[in-house]
Formats: sequence, C-alpha cells, structure tokens
Amino acid sequence: MKVKKFGDWKRLEAALENCLPARIEKTLTFAATKSALLLVREIKKGIKSQAPGGQKFKPLAEVTIEKKGSSKALIDTGFLLSAIMQKIMGDKAFVGLLRGTRNKDGDEIVNIGAIMEFGATIQLPNGVTIVIPERPFLHPVMEQYKEEIQQYYAEAILGLLR
Repeated sequence: MKVKKFGDWKRLEAALENCLPARIEKTLTFAATKSALLLVREIKKGIKSQAPGGQKFKPLAEVTIEKKGSSKALIDTGFLLSAIMQKIMGDKAFVGLLRGTRNKDGDEIVNIGAIMEFGATIQLPNGVTIVIPERPFLHPVMEQYKEEIQQYYAEAILGLLR
C-alpha cells in the first residue's frame, strides 16, 4: 500500500514544535542545563577556594602535607577537579563524578570522590589505621544553591504561561 502525503507539512511541523508539551520539554531542559552549569562551576570554585558551599575543608594532616607538598585538600593532580561534570537527561541533570572516569593510576574517580565526600577509615595490612575525614565538596554547594535552582525552574514554568 502506498501512502501519499498532501497539505502543508511544514506548517504542521511548526505547530507541533510549538505545542505546549514540546515547549514544556524545551523550557525544563533549559532550566536543567542552567542549573547544572551553575553547580559544576560553583563546585569547582569551592574546591579551589577550599570552602565549597561556604564550608571550609578540615585541614590535612601534617604527614599528608609533607607527602604531597601542599596543604590544599582534593587538589593533587587535577583529575578530581576536571572530572566534575554535568549530564543533561531531558528535564533532569546529573552533576558530579561519572562512573568509569579514572585517574592516571587507574583508580575510579567516583570512588575517590566518595571517600572525600563522606570520609573513610582504612585499615592497612601492617596494622596502621588511616582516617580520612569527610571533606564534602558536592552536597554543600547543592544545598547552597537549592533555592536559586528552584527559582530557575519556577521562572521557566511561569514563562510558559505568559
């Protein structure tokens, strides 16, 4: 069976593109993108300033400072900092560290990030216990900008009604 189209298909396409569901999707995707870019920028800025979301990191141990030659937490090679990213998924966004991203030693950055965010106690085979205090770099920033992000979405939705 052969189907023949007739009529103004360009006009139909334009009408469908401007219908409310399509406009809602575009608007929410824009708000998600704007929010994600803000969070990525501010998380990276927070790590560099050593106070993400206005919460200062706990200081490094003297032995750690001597070993790495710096008193800055979460900044050694730059892998963690450069791995912070956003992924837009329709009207939602992921902000953080993606699984599968590895540093030069082959360690998954997401595991390193989890240790930094939540802290860890590591028992070495020789009996030495290493305690890494939590140095949250994601959640404080997300909490600090929660109201601003809600405002992005509110403005986007209100813009549809105008």
